[in-house]
Order: sequence, then structure tokens, then C-alpha cells
Amino acid sequence: MKYLYEAIVEPAGEFLEVRFPDLGIITQGNDLQDVAFMAQDLLENHIVMALQQGVVLPSPSFGHPCGARGYRLGVVVDCAADTPQDETMSVGEAAAILDVSEARVRAMVRDGILSSRKAGTVPMVDAQSVIRRFNEPAGPGRPRKDQAIA
Repeated sequence: MKYLYEAIVEPAGEFLEVRFPDLGIITQGNDLQDVAFMAQDLLENHIVMALQQGVVLPSPSFGHPCGARGYRLGVVVDCAADTPQDETMSVGEAAAILDVSEARVRAMVRDGILSSRKAGTVPMVDAQSVIRRFNEPAGPGRPRKDQAIA
């Protein structure tokens, strides 16, 4: 089934914040393209979880107030209770969880430490690879070389 809800996009520091007033959920992105992807991903996951738990979704409403520098977006998703949930996250979310920079996350993806894929032009990091890295962090500095004692 298709669901359409209004999202309000407004600047929040160096990011753009997206909120769905009817649902009380919020996400953020780096630019308008990232925001559109994150909003759709959040909306789909929220609706699938609500359907699985038997929660009645509110009727969508439109024309919510937004600031002078904000946007209103209509976000559409096509999902059901049995829609598989995508277990990915943005580079920014992975960086926040691992307490590293976004550039470091991109380097970890390049070096094969984290798995990723692209959704359009937006790189998405596999959540399980982030969780594994979080639970088994590398120590600081370069790895020691085995040195034989003479």
C-alpha cells in the first residue's frame, strides 16, 4: 500500500533536519538529496514497524508551518508489514556511532573495514558492519610488528 506524508525540511546548523509532524519522527541529512533519501527511508521503516505492531497510523495532513528557509516535501512509500527493512545507515550516522569523522568512515569503506552500497548517488553503510566495528574497535596507532627477541 502507498503512504504519503508531509515532511518539513529546515536548516539545523550544518545539517538539514527533516520532521514528519503527523508521526513525530525526525532525521537529518547533509543536503536536499540526502534529506529526501533519509526521509523516505525513515518513513518506510516507521510505517513497517507500526504495521507489524498493529499500531494505527494517523491520517496524513498537509500545510504544516515551516520556516522561511524551509521546505515542505511530500514523501511517498510503498510498503506493507512484511516489507523487509533495510539495515543501512548514512555515512554521518556511522561516523557518529563510531565517534570518527565522515572522511574516516569513507576510508574504512574504501579499505573494506565497513561494507556499503549506493542508493542512487548516496553511499549507505551496512549497519551490521558498523556494529561489528563498534564492538571490536581497533586500538590506537599502528599495529605492532612481531619482533623476535635475540
